[in-house]
Amino acid sequence: MSASSKDIRVIRNSLYIEPISSCNLHCRMCYANVVNGEGRMIRAAGQVLDFVRRVVATADDQVGVYWCGTGEVFLHRDFPQMVNQLLAEYPEERLSHNIQTNGMVRRLKEFTALERLSFNVSIDGSREFHEWHRGKKTYDPTIAFCREAFDRGARSVMVRTLLTRRNIWDLDEFYAELKERIGPKVELAVGVIYTNEVLRPVRRRANAIAQVDIDDNIAISREDALQILADKYQNRYELDEDPQAVQNYLSLNTYGVFSCCHGILKMGEPEDDVNLLMERIVASENRCRACAMFPCM
Repeated sequence: MSASSKDIRVIRNSLYIEPISSCNLHCRMCYANVVNGEGRMIRAAGQVLDFVRRVVATADDQVGVYWCGTGEVFLHRDFPQMVNQLLAEYPEERLSHNIQTNGMVRRLKEFTALERLSFNVSIDGSREFHEWHRGKKTYDPTIAFCREAFDRGARSVMVRTLLTRRNIWDLDEFYAELKERIGPKVELAVGVIYTNEVLRPVRRRANAIAQVDIDDNIAISREDALQILADKYQNRYELDEDPQAVQNYLSLNTYGVFSCCHGILKMGEPEDDVNLLMERIVASENRCRACAMFPCM
């Protein structure tokens, strides 16, 4: 299936949450509109918890929460406490948790049930490539975060790597190092970055997307990445995407509720009725298909 012909699939039991706009890193290829300092934006814990509870109440099966940040979610003062509260209120069959992090903020000891948590951690290849992107002295602390998560009993740890024209050639060596330093159960997911060509048309409509150009000088296209993954690795590594459809779902960030993690098509506010928000997502299919980033996965 070609990317442009993908279907749009509404995922009713998936919830994406970005409760803070801050970040502790300055990544060259990051397209998030990070807002630090006095202007930073934060969703209060009570508001986030209320929204999650109302989403779960409308679902017939398990809801999966993907915690992220328009930057770094662990910078939210109440983040572990929010997760702990939900862990106490809902069993696994009602609510699961996946946490995206850069691994530079060590607060794992604050969780009460780490065995129910999955972590996605950003490591962009070997030390050279990772620190080119995320800054000096970020590689070893991030590796240590992943190892600590396993040591404390985390359900899973997946390393997410942004592919470039440089680091795509060393995936076997990189994955071998991850297994040696983190553990044999570590997983690896790879993806390509969104370039300035893709981002520029949507910036004015999306407060959560960086309003200035990123460094995309060594970006690799999806098509070239797929070719190399097939030729060099016999597809042992696959792009972290749904090959059949673009997924729409409830996405709460500091600007409102949207239909996907990019925060482009606004559906309403967290106080709005959840069923109404879902109806708006279903009705937004044509707007999604007309978005300059389509298909975004």
